[in-house]
Amino acid sequence: MKQVVVIGGGHAGIEAAHIAARMGMDTTLLTMNLDQIGQMSCNPSIGGVGKGHMVRELDALGGAMGRLIDATGIHFRILNESRGVAVRGPRAQADKVKYRIAARRLLEHTEHLKLRQGMAANLLWQEGTRCLRGVELLDGTVLACQAVVVTSGTFLNGRILIGDRQLEAGRAGEPASTHLAEQLRSLGLRHKRLKTGTSPRLAKASIDFSRLVVQPGDDPPRPFSFFSAGIPQLQVPCHIVHTTPETGGIVRDNLQRSSLYGGHIEGIGPRYCPSIEDKFVKFPDKVRHQIFVEPESLETEEIYLAGLSTSMPPEVQIQMVRSLPGFEAAEILRPGYAIEYDSFDPLQLHRDLSVEGLEGVWFAGQINGTTGYEEAAGQGLMAGINAVRWLRGQEPIILGRDQAYVGVMIDDLVTKGTDEPYRMLTARAEHRLGLACDLADGRLMALAREVGALSVDELVRVEAKVARRERLKGLCEEAWVTQTSPFGPIAAGAGVRLESGMSLSDFFRRQQVGPSEADACLALLDDGDQSFPGREMATERDLLLFDLRYAPYRDREARLLEGQRGWDHVRIPSDLRVEQLHGISKEVMEKLVLHRPETLGQASRIPGITPAAVTLLHLLIHRSKSI
Repeated sequence: MKQVVVIGGGHAGIEAAHIAARMGMDTTLLTMNLDQIGQMSCNPSIGGVGKGHMVRELDALGGAMGRLIDATGIHFRILNESRGVAVRGPRAQADKVKYRIAARRLLEHTEHLKLRQGMAANLLWQEGTRCLRGVELLDGTVLACQAVVVTSGTFLNGRILIGDRQLEAGRAGEPASTHLAEQLRSLGLRHKRLKTGTSPRLAKASIDFSRLVVQPGDDPPRPFSFFSAGIPQLQVPCHIVHTTPETGGIVRDNLQRSSLYGGHIEGIGPRYCPSIEDKFVKFPDKVRHQIFVEPESLETEEIYLAGLSTSMPPEVQIQMVRSLPGFEAAEILRPGYAIEYDSFDPLQLHRDLSVEGLEGVWFAGQINGTTGYEEAAGQGLMAGINAVRWLRGQEPIILGRDQAYVGVMIDDLVTKGTDEPYRMLTARAEHRLGLACDLADGRLMALAREVGALSVDELVRVEAKVARRERLKGLCEEAWVTQTSPFGPIAAGAGVRLESGMSLSDFFRRQQVGPSEADACLALLDDGDQSFPGREMATERDLLLFDLRYAPYRDREARLLEGQRGWDHVRIPSDLRVEQLHGISKEVMEKLVLHRPETLGQASRIPGITPAAVTLLHLLIHRSKSI
């Protein structure tokens, strides 16, 4: 009987194991500590701009993260709400204690899935690195499997640093994984050291919240998951504080005591989540830096300072914290720290996240050079899906850059690689207009059917919603706006001149028509079954206006995509010896050998490879096939 083993119980491991089991494959999730499944080692939050898009995409395909945060979130906000549908991003503060419990409970009640505590020591093959037969644990036990998804997070040769102190650990309180790291290195995989960090946790009672800026959540909170009925947890506010000149002075006076600036760290840290030391060094003209004061759980009194990641010694951390307004008497419960770990060059991965030369092995999460729970979850989901499909002899599912932010991320990793921890940003997607997170369920509906992880009822719900949207658009095309129609007074109030009249769709395309006018018009439509109930209608109105107003831009984008798709469908033969092709420049040849693109589309996205080079490569591939 075929089986999958997932190594690691973080956010990538949860998604990989959950989706594999929901697809009907016997799956085992192996983790060092069953009590730490779904642990949020850094800021206990999910989503944000770009990241929230990916969580919605996971949910549309049958993933777990959206449902878990809806069940355990204590502060929900839509970011960028005033900037348009395409770049809005849902974000939620999690109750980290309840999230961890909910994640384990979900996995324990997932059919075909077993949980196992232990440390992976070696991957075992029958011959060389072919025909995977299992995972050997540190105690000598072998878990039989034919496919393994490695989601090791920061545990591979992990090392925690606080000031000049160093400790081998995967995260605070848990050991590093050294045996598996050494095996992967010994197999010749290219690796690098990366770094991330976390902020100090404080005692809530030691903070004077009256001096902080309150940041309320949305009321009512809007769920992440397309399938959640609501948000059950009590909602609480977050707060904002700013650093002071005193904070900057403390940081600058103690820079050499920091692990980062004291020369103890060799790994590269995340550009878009810098430490407080980096902020004061790299932005010396910035007077103050914003810090988010966020609760970790309703079950504890710990407060997380997002934006104050540091590797300073504990005595310096307390000085920094107490220099913030309202924190003069603050007490640190857990100091912040930096952590270094092994990651492996994602250019060694295929587009389905399987590892070149290691049969039956997939990598997902921070092992591939990414940072963030959501990035890890996206890779875990796709690695789990494709491991199951490989075992069943099916073609892998590859998300296109125009289909999902998850597809953008994976294509970036396996085509361009990364020299620093990769974080998803909306700016990385060239087809943002078609990737609005609120439309992910309809956009990925066909793939969700193919994956087979959603229930029949869930698919029916998505299909019904897509049908209602199409019906609403049809009603807008048919409705006619004239001076004497019921829509006339609304048009006059919006300052839209009506001469020969226009369809309601054309009326909605006018920029003078705001949400209130659109709502008034939609209320006049003859829609017997009320297309969308209650608060859903506001979202659907925004999506309708977005769809109508940006259609010309999306059409233009679609035409450009059509040409690019041609290259994406041209596969580069795996046995093609690029170095033997005549006419290819040395620079292009070196890049092709290093990046190993599987298609011409991938080749075209490698930095430094011109369209002319891709056209020549296309011609040479055609010639090689005819020889």
